[in-house]
Amino acid sequence: MPILEYKSMSPLISEQAYVSPNATIIGDVMVKDHAVIWPGCVIRGDFSTVTIGEYSTVFDGVVLHARTKNSPVNIGNHCILETGSCIYGLFTEDYVTISKNTVVFEGTTIGEGVIILPDSMVPSGMNIPARTVMQGDPVITIREVSRADIERQKERAEHYSDLFDKIKQNFPNIQPYMANQADFFKFLLEKE
Repeated sequence: MPILEYKSMSPLISEQAYVSPNATIIGDVMVKDHAVIWPGCVIRGDFSTVTIGEYSTVFDGVVLHARTKNSPVNIGNHCILETGSCIYGLFTEDYVTISKNTVVFEGTTIGEGVIILPDSMVPSGMNIPARTVMQGDPVITIREVSRADIERQKERAEHYSDLFDKIKQNFPNIQPYMANQADFFKFLLEKE
């Protein structure tokens, strides 16, 4: 798993986080407690900061790229970024879901509890109000988010962090971000 320094900036990864051995993390990146980074993710803090909040999950193949000085990426707590999404500068509050294959462009702000449905595109500079469900290319509001939606989001986010805690129990010598892929998938298959 490449964890690479760039321009004297090295990623800071909490010992309570999990980063797949098949993820790449470059430069000014902070991964907070209980965050989970899955295989194939590329997280690039080469021009600005990328922060991933507590209990947040970044699924397989997600790209987070702070590609200009004015496009930091800040993912709040209990957020879920689903498979294949590309994020190029973003600020999210907590309990946000960005569903699979969604693209988010620079300067976007996403309020607490927002759900962006699959295959959507969020244009540059968009400000998405809290507790809305968005979809489309470009996104439009579909409905409001319920309290139950936010509670489910919190439970889902904590589930993925708990999964890594179970992996650590089964592999006591594992380093927080050093599980090899074979052991990781072996554990997942045994639990199903």
